[in-house]
Amino acid sequence: MKKESQADTAASGPAPDQKKIITLLKRFSTLIGLFLISAVLALTSEHFLSAENFLNILLQNANIAILAIGMTMVIILGEIDLSVGGIEALGCVVAAWMMVYGGLGIIPSIVIALIAGTLCGMISGFFVAYFRFHSFVSTLAMMGISRGLALIYTHGASIYGLPDSFRFIGQGSIGPIAVPVIIAAVVLLLGHLFLTQFRMGNHIYAVGGNIEAARLAGINVGRVKMIVLSISGFCGALAGVIMASRLNSGQGTIGEADLLDTIAAVIIGGTSLMGGVGTIPGTILGVLIIGVIRNGLNLLGVSSFWQMVAIGVIIICAVLVDEIRRRFQEKER
Repeated sequence: MKKESQADTAASGPAPDQKKIITLLKRFSTLIGLFLISAVLALTSEHFLSAENFLNILLQNANIAILAIGMTMVIILGEIDLSVGGIEALGCVVAAWMMVYGGLGIIPSIVIALIAGTLCGMISGFFVAYFRFHSFVSTLAMMGISRGLALIYTHGASIYGLPDSFRFIGQGSIGPIAVPVIIAAVVLLLGHLFLTQFRMGNHIYAVGGNIEAARLAGINVGRVKMIVLSISGFCGALAGVIMASRLNSGQGTIGEADLLDTIAAVIIGGTSLMGGVGTIPGTILGVLIIGVIRNGLNLLGVSSFWQMVAIGVIIICAVLVDEIRRRFQEKER
């Protein structure tokens, strides 16, 4: 009888204590990964563990964090946005052009740049929502359009002569914290509240989890997709404005490598490419992991080309872990 009861227990799955441990590991796996990577880099580089270096990591990845917040919502929705880098460049160029050649002040120029980015996202969302374009196709086209417009505005050159006071957005600081980091933190908070405290956030998870069930529940799926891609476009333009201020110029070539880091951060942060699963705090941990890895590799003198390879490998590993986790959950059901 004793042997039978043991067999029944084994067949029923892990013990309650084991389940708790597995749950905790799943919940904090990204954070554990960040600590482990930081520990390795701290042992291999004497300059890694310093307050100055940590603040530098935050500053260097503030624009990626903003892009990733919009991307998180898109991927939770079960879609993808390939246009964020192009919209980032467009936002950068439009803000600079309006100040230098348009004769507008800083605030109106920023507002116009943000509107331009939001409209780009809205147009992509319109074709996805009402013409049933796959988001890959729609945002790929928008990536080319937005990048092309940015280069047309600049004629392939940089726009200089921005007002000195505009530099504060990208180069200023409040105490020890850089302004771009503060802006990213505000966007993080707003994005988290939007997903967790508003009905639209519930709709995003519902559509990403099961689009047909969401339709049957009365959710306007097309409207949700348009709103989410518009938010992603807004985030792209905001990141572009910050980069214009940091570089003190408008450049149509910025953001070319940011798409890879953005998607990597979102996936590493636990957002499922299948949709319906993901959190903003998880994404920020993913951004920190990418930032820490790039910073550590720079300190170790590793080529930027090898860094791209490393980020690509990390994306594959993150997707693989997500697939294993999904299959494990299906077996549990």
